[in-house]
Amino acid sequence: NADKMKVYGDEVLQQSTLTELEKVRVHSCNISLVGGSMIHGQDALDMSISVLKRLGCKFPQNKLLQARIALSSLATTKLPTEKDIANLPIMNDPARKACMKIMINGATYSHHCNNVFAFIMLTTRAVQWTMKYGVGVYSAPAFAIFGMIKKLTSYTKGAKFADRGLQLLDICADGKNAESRVIYLSWFMVYPFSKPIHSTLKHLLRGYKVGMEVGDLESAMWNVSTYICNSIVAGKALKPLAIDCMAYIEQMRMLMQDYILHQSLPFAQGVLN
Repeated sequence: NADKMKVYGDEVLQQSTLTELEKVRVHSCNISLVGGSMIHGQDALDMSISVLKRLGCKFPQNKLLQARIALSSLATTKLPTEKDIANLPIMNDPARKACMKIMINGATYSHHCNNVFAFIMLTTRAVQWTMKYGVGVYSAPAFAIFGMIKKLTSYTKGAKFADRGLQLLDICADGKNAESRVIYLSWFMVYPFSKPIHSTLKHLLRGYKVGMEVGDLESAMWNVSTYICNSIVAGKALKPLAIDCMAYIEQMRMLMQDYILHQSLPFAQGVLN
């Protein structure tokens, strides 16, 4: 019950003996409750920036200042080599790890509310922190998302950032927890612009499998949603695809992934027709 969660969470936040880091899980839950509805993406983004400030990671909420930081950061964030990535240490600082999670989720909320500059600002900071402070579970998604940004000016460079994201999964001990998300971002948002569309299908199914295994249901469902879309574009035979569509659509209903369900239904219906 969301209302009860908020009541109990507020009790924790009001305890003056706790540090901001000790309160961060409650803040994350509150942000998720707001951000779970796509129409409240800006509210979730504002909450994310506010919590980051309390943790010592400051971003402006003014959109003009966000634009300035985003463009500056975009110009200074360079593609690391595979060797650079391989030599990175593990990020151990709990405050920085918490900030990385909030930054990456905040980038998602900024994408939902079409705040492009906040999207770039948060993502570039997460990439830069990875190179400066080491690898955490949210480093790989940061590079995959940055690949989405870079592909707008260079398909090849965008794909290379996605490559680095997949490389980071193997370095982080908890990499499997982010794998489904990284696969969806890379193999739907980045690689189709530089690789044959049919080559994405097996990877999206892998992302679905891994997401279900680790409990990342949202990423798992995004993987199969985009699998349906890419299968149509790739010219996959409609009869077996129709069977897949019915199974995946039913799973989305059962798992209450309503937004993904509504995004997927037109494509599934087109196959069934």
